[in-house]
Amino acid sequence: MRISDYTLRNLRSFCAVVEHGGPSGAQAVLGASLSVISTHLKDLELSLGFTLCQRGRGGFALTHKGAAVYREAKRMLGSVELAEANLGALRRVLAGHLRVGLVDSEADNPDLPVHRAIRRFFRREQEVRLSLEIGTTEALSKGLQTGDIHVAIGPFPSRQPNVDYRPVWAEEHALYCGRSHPLFGREQVGIEDLSPHAVTARPYLQRAELATLREPRVRASVSNMEAQAVLIRSGCFLGFLPLHFAETWVRRGEMRRIGGLGLEWLSQFYVALRIQPEPPEIARIFAADLARELAPAPAV
Repeated sequence: MRISDYTLRNLRSFCAVVEHGGPSGAQAVLGASLSVISTHLKDLELSLGFTLCQRGRGGFALTHKGAAVYREAKRMLGSVELAEANLGALRRVLAGHLRVGLVDSEADNPDLPVHRAIRRFFRREQEVRLSLEIGTTEALSKGLQTGDIHVAIGPFPSRQPNVDYRPVWAEEHALYCGRSHPLFGREQVGIEDLSPHAVTARPYLQRAELATLREPRVRASVSNMEAQAVLIRSGCFLGFLPLHFAETWVRRGEMRRIGGLGLEWLSQFYVALRIQPEPPEIARIFAADLARELAPAPAV
């Protein structure tokens, strides 16, 4: 088949549909209606001469040939993006598709001003398309390895090979209980008072958050901070949260920070880039912008 601009458009739509579990999930990413996305898929299938995926009431699933087309499309689109970036460099204009990943629940963190790094980057003369993905550290690490993410910001307690991690900031975590928890109304809470109570933990932190507790009774696990907050607010569990994230519920009187016991700990954040193949220039420039904006202010 001949590769035209329409074919590239249809392949981009197809990849987005695969990566977001179906046409509905790809709508926001593509900025297109379901009917338009469906047309792109049908046109691609017509040009190829076979079915790429099953879609309907039974859900979305790739055919065997569809999976092969997806792999080839990712290679092809990656080459196109690299060519765009290289041609832009010859014109001394930043160009290409920049894919950035940010760990979940950090958008409102005043100490992690990713938005300022984005503003710094886009003040340059550029023709860059930006995709910003919010996800767990596991999802971001996988995206770095596959090339679906160029630059990622997060704690990354589990290091991956072929990824460069640049420390930029440390996030403070503290222990909290919900309003209906037995310790919420206690004027004084000692370290020994914590032992009888169940704790919720985040396995992806590899028990770093539990290191300050004595023989914690872990009775629940969660995959992200939103879930951690839900369990803490239930009053059934103690749990650690970043200070900025818990502040909303503390102000409402729905949570209490259990302080004064030396239980606080710091989670190191990194700007991460894949080493090989070498990331595009726009990724390296954006990573440098992040490092400048996220670096701690010098002491006065």
